[in-house]
Amino acid sequence: MIRSLLVLFVLLSLPRAVLAAEAQAPETQAPAPSPAGPEKADDTLEGFRTPLDALNERMIGTASKSVRFDWRKSTLGFGLIGSELLERNNFGSTRFGIMARRPFGGFMGEVAITRAFTWGTDSTEKLALTPYRQHGRPNRVELDINLGYPLAEGVVTALPGFFPATELVFSAHAGFRYLFYPGAMGGMKFQDVATSLLAPRLTGHELGQLESSRPGGMQIDTARYGLLAGLSVDVYFGSGGFLSPRAMMAVPLLGGITGTGLGLWWELSLGLGWTL
Repeated sequence: MIRSLLVLFVLLSLPRAVLAAEAQAPETQAPAPSPAGPEKADDTLEGFRTPLDALNERMIGTASKSVRFDWRKSTLGFGLIGSELLERNNFGSTRFGIMARRPFGGFMGEVAITRAFTWGTDSTEKLALTPYRQHGRPNRVELDINLGYPLAEGVVTALPGFFPATELVFSAHAGFRYLFYPGAMGGMKFQDVATSLLAPRLTGHELGQLESSRPGGMQIDTARYGLLAGLSVDVYFGSGGFLSPRAMMAVPLLGGITGTGLGLWWELSLGLGWTL
């Protein structure tokens, strides 16, 4: 009986103890709001963010290529040039001169002035004893204006091994050639000289003046202009020097105007110079 009364007393006094403890506990205050207001998100890089879909549709970067000598950034090049002409006759012809070149965007422009020498051979000496003649051109000065376009280029390692790596450029070329024969216009009036300089063919007076200088067995070709096309391999060294072997072929597109009788012929050239 006593135990039952004790349990009942504990159950009745427990709610009062809990309420008394809550009353004695200190009241907690809610945190005071920040005087600066709610915290803002950092949007410093917001202007530089790009959606992934937009990145997939644009170029993110470029791939560089190995270059030993960047000829496109050069200012001016100078050099010497020598050529061997393989015309459709039995005369020997060679050229020596100077040239200057300069890049224009992706093209290489070139100007050259050369002195061409022509001589007879045993075959032409025998031909001179007959009434037959071959078309040819005596000694002269030639002005060339060429334009090259690179088809392939890259860095190559040459043999022997101690030779430095070079930049090799394989190019297609098109050229215009003007021929001037010293002494051919002697005795002409100024007006006739000015007209003849631009004429596509040599005048009768010029042909007559050149008779004494032509090799035996030659019929002087009347063309004053010429077109050429061909290929070259330009080898650039890291220091700026270059070596340019070239093969050009005469293109007789102006044959109807110039009256040339040489037709197709080849020219093999070698240039050696320095690019700034």
